[in-house]
Amino acid sequence: MQADLLPPAESLHEKLRRVAIEDPREARKLFLRVLDSGGPILDEFLAQISSPADGRLRHVVASALRNSRDKERLAPHLIVWHEIETDEFARRAISAALDGVETESAAETALAQEVARLTAAIGRETAQRERLNRELEIAREVQEHLFPQRLPSVAGIDYCGLCRPAREVGGDYYDFLELPDGRLGFAIGDVSGKGVGAALMMASLEASLRALASVIDHPAELMDRVNRQVLQASAANRYATLFYAQYDPVSRRLSYVNAGHNPPVVLRNSGGSYQVLRLEAGGPVIGLWPHRYEQGLFSHELGDLVVLFTDGVSESMNARLEEWGEDRLIEFAKASHGLPALDSVRQILAGAEAFAAGAPQHDDMTLVVLRVTG
Repeated sequence: MQADLLPPAESLHEKLRRVAIEDPREARKLFLRVLDSGGPILDEFLAQISSPADGRLRHVVASALRNSRDKERLAPHLIVWHEIETDEFARRAISAALDGVETESAAETALAQEVARLTAAIGRETAQRERLNRELEIAREVQEHLFPQRLPSVAGIDYCGLCRPAREVGGDYYDFLELPDGRLGFAIGDVSGKGVGAALMMASLEASLRALASVIDHPAELMDRVNRQVLQASAANRYATLFYAQYDPVSRRLSYVNAGHNPPVVLRNSGGSYQVLRLEAGGPVIGLWPHRYEQGLFSHELGDLVVLFTDGVSESMNARLEEWGEDRLIEFAKASHGLPALDSVRQILAGAEAFAAGAPQHDDMTLVVLRVTG
């Protein structure tokens, strides 16, 4: 085999690893042809056989060496292999190949080679992480623009939302949609899992909801269609909880569908005491199976406070693994009842963060608050 006919070191490594198992004699012949060819391909190949799975291949190489010249040439690699070898037969073959070889200078060379190999590996790993971090940063920037960039002006309500992802990109979702006749559509959801996969499903969910909300006026029918689209587009193990509602400021009526999401809370101040009402009608989560959803209807009164949240808020944990819980969330919502919606969101999230007391955030935290003001 001439040098210009040698395969790349990577494919050579895979071929010799296979042949070493199937026909060790043929593997030794092939390696000796590579050894006699010399050059950078040989060096790259020798540097590659360093994993535990390469014990058989190291055995073949060590036992193929013909004379002291071959052994001295490979002595630096043999020394490194001898230190990492776990296969007893390979270790014996390597020891036999090193017998009688002057190892002092070879050991210095081996150390230098190992340092160079590790430095190169660290460099490759660093470059790979930098590339992945940049890709995640781009995904995060894209996802930030998927959240509402402006709030449609709707008479009689004050509202806002906020999401704090647990990672660079998250799976929580909220949105506000400007609908005909001065109505407001709003949604909150939580995609299973975390990271880029969850973020992609979140983007698909948002696109489906926005496209269909402009042509379907009935929330239950809308949820049926969104479910079918997500079911077709997502992986079998992906699903999402989703709450979608339409608010009519003229009638103060809210028509909604709750697809497996934490039931939003409506706080109503009745003479100094609060009624705690829940928006539960709907059906199962989105993306698992076809379903016909039930639509709920809720009549609001002046001063009602609507709090929508993902479980990253209610299940915020402290260092003792205690959950903040919905009861505490509701108490903070009551305390913020008279505040503007943005201040209510900040106060509730501050309560969850104070409870966590610096413990790591394990899930995305998303909160939406609406106040009926007129």
